[in-house]
Amino acid sequence: MHNLPYNGRKPPLCSVAMKQVSRFAAVFVAALSLCATAFADPYRVKDLVVDKVAPSRAEAEQQGRAEARVVGAARLIERLTLPEDRANARSPIETAAVARLYRSSETQGEQKSTSVSGGVRATGLITWNFRADAVREYLDQRGIPYVDTQSALALIVPSTTGGDASAWGAQWAGKSDNTVLTPYVAASQAWTRRPNATEVQSEVQSVRADHGIVAELTQQGAQYYVRLIDLRPNVPKPEIAMAGPFVSLASAQTGAVAELERAWKVASIVRSTGSTGLSLVATFRDLQEWVKIKKSLEGSRLVSNLNIEALTTLGADISFTYAGRQDQLVSDLRSRGVDLANAGGAWQLRVVAAP
Repeated sequence: MHNLPYNGRKPPLCSVAMKQVSRFAAVFVAALSLCATAFADPYRVKDLVVDKVAPSRAEAEQQGRAEARVVGAARLIERLTLPEDRANARSPIETAAVARLYRSSETQGEQKSTSVSGGVRATGLITWNFRADAVREYLDQRGIPYVDTQSALALIVPSTTGGDASAWGAQWAGKSDNTVLTPYVAASQAWTRRPNATEVQSEVQSVRADHGIVAELTQQGAQYYVRLIDLRPNVPKPEIAMAGPFVSLASAQTGAVAELERAWKVASIVRSTGSTGLSLVATFRDLQEWVKIKKSLEGSRLVSNLNIEALTTLGADISFTYAGRQDQLVSDLRSRGVDLANAGGAWQLRVVAAP
């Protein structure tokens, strides 16, 4: 175990410090219960269209829901995997087979039925929830690498130089999605230039996002491109990707989200075997920072065998094993708002400093 680098190197679990730890732990449990109310699930596929004609309303709804489930399974496969990995699978992926791995469904808004030639037409939107364990097993059996952990919530800030900022902002207005691999909330306004982190920080905090990402639109002839830029301070490569070309602003918006997911998968998919052990010191200033550090480790698919060896109100000794490369681990944790760095041969973990 490391000696914790705290003032006086207080023992983590003895006498006076024990009361502090007990109170800290109690508040920590309460904080986690509040955090648990947030719902995010990459195995949840929403906005699936139901549109079917059948002799009766019941038949039309049933057939429409079943067809929407197959479409949802296809979207889920695309969400979790990369095209090149699907192409190299040991055996073909059958969308219909994945569609059978569902858990539940939920209707979205009003479901309509109208009499038409040939019977009854049922229309509406539905969400299908798939069984995470079953889908993982299905992909593992076919040797397909996948990612089902999500990055930290981002505020997407639309901007453009020389284009119609209002029209571009309208494509993002009111939109959010916590089911994609890169959950986001759209900013309340579009910019006619690229803003910096300080300028959007208040809105990042108000929507409880972790950081901001600029979606910078450019137009070349009849085609659109979107440059995606990470606004977090000290990011080695702020430009995440260039998405496009797109034929419309609507396709540019959906394409930008898809490109964020693709970049996340490229950075996060583990292709190597085996694991590496790591021991480190986590430092934090308050309960909120400790909760963020712990949840970042628990939420990372790269991290396993997490062990909190010692804990005080000032920091913690932590050990775990991780899969993949070291740079993947650093990138994965940073996407969750936590910095992993080596200082003088000792690994340290802390919350990314606000700009």
